Amino acid sequence: MIIVTRKGNSASFCLAVLAIAGFSAPATAEPVTCNACHASQTEELKNSVHDGLACAACHPGDTSFTLSPDELRKYTSQPEGVRPAFDHGSAFTGKPARSEVPTLCGTCHADVEKMNPYGIRTDQLARYWTSGHGKTLRDTNDDRVAVCTDCHGNHDVVSGRDPRGKTYPSNIPDMCATCHADASLMAEYDLPVEIVDEYRNSVHGKLLLEKGDIGAPTCATCHGNHSAMPPGFASVAAVCGKCHQHVAEEFAKSVHADLAEHKGCVQCHGGGEDRHFHLIERITNPAGIMIERYEHLLASKPSPTPEQISEAIHPGPTQIIRNALATCMDCHEDIEDDESLPKLFTLLDRIAEAERNYVRTGQRLDEVGRGIMLVDAQRFKFEDAKTHLIQLAPLQHTLSLSVVSDKVKELNDVCAEVNADLDALEAGLRWRYRALIPIWVFALLFSAACYVKYKRLKAEYVRPDPRGGGDN
Repeated sequence: MIIVTRKGNSASFCLAVLAIAGFSAPATAEPVTCNACHASQTEELKNSVHDGLACAACHPGDTSFTLSPDELRKYTSQPEGVRPAFDHGSAFTGKPARSEVPTLCGTCHADVEKMNPYGIRTDQLARYWTSGHGKTLRDTNDDRVAVCTDCHGNHDVVSGRDPRGKTYPSNIPDMCATCHADASLMAEYDLPVEIVDEYRNSVHGKLLLEKGDIGAPTCATCHGNHSAMPPGFASVAAVCGKCHQHVAEEFAKSVHADLAEHKGCVQCHGGGEDRHFHLIERITNPAGIMIERYEHLLASKPSPTPEQISEAIHPGPTQIIRNALATCMDCHEDIEDDESLPKLFTLLDRIAEAERNYVRTGQRLDEVGRGIMLVDAQRFKFEDAKTHLIQLAPLQHTLSLSVVSDKVKELNDVCAEVNADLDALEAGLRWRYRALIPIWVFALLFSAACYVKYKRLKAEYVRPDPRGGGDN
């Protein structure tokens, strides 16, 4: 083949002739970044709280390489995991080991200067090393424990206020269940696998997962997040007291508060045989619900027994005692000689009596109010009874019969006063009905007299029309 060149543009002319002949010039290598091969991770990072963070911040080394289109195609035409190895350079450290993740995240999150502009706490790493996860990792180098990326994600880290995030309240139980509902994994650490299901069936779990109340306690509320540790029984009351302040204050006055062997709140509220203190049950029903249940009971049983009323309106306390009684017997071994349990049941009986008095009065107030009488003043007065009823819930934790009895008396006194007012209103209504009797009798007699007078006048002054057109 003869190639003719031209002065001034010989290279271009040669390439043109080669192209016509079916030959192509070698492609020119161009610079590429991490995104060229790792597009999905780049997109996740872009939509995360770390948007703008360079890849080298977590994967130190070069982030720009020179590749020809053919070389690039060789790495991107295959899915990750089966691609040929790529030389990222001697400075590249690659994917960090799980055991290195906490320290790696801590390079920024434990740096006050870096975190201060975002208002983010800088003690997460220090707290993590105090957790059960951190201690196990540090002491035994067992990297199966949870590290930062297990809870927060890798490149897709989002805010805990974002419903997409693993740390969003309603997603936390499932996140913790990844490990704590794994029977084979938990068996190796001698930890119960039932706790996640217990939580889901608890009052807290139902509020969060069924009613969507993201203010309800999650695993992290009681155990901590970065410093995740099960609270010791000595501190359970303090943990529960973060939300249930009044109950914690009253429990602190009880005989159980200073007993090291007592398990605190969960002794009664989450204990029992084959339980692991996460199935926290609802004890106190709203006052309005109790009255509604009593009204439903009356529809089927017009004259219920006190036991039937208590079981219908508020079965919780009885069920709690049944569940916890076995653990009570660890200390109170002799039921016949131990006076504590009879006192407890007496205390519960007093509360049940007050509840029955409350719902009877509330139901009567509603019934009377549906008629023609105004009972606004009595409803306002009855609110005091509701207040006393609500106060009984924390007061019973003192286990003081005298304290509970005083509050029960206050509630009963209000109910008695409201019932007395209703009695007076109904008596007044009956007297008004009786007072109407002579009025109605007079009206009937007057009507009869008018009718007789009408008939007499008609007979005397009205004559038939002789033409057949009616009376004249």
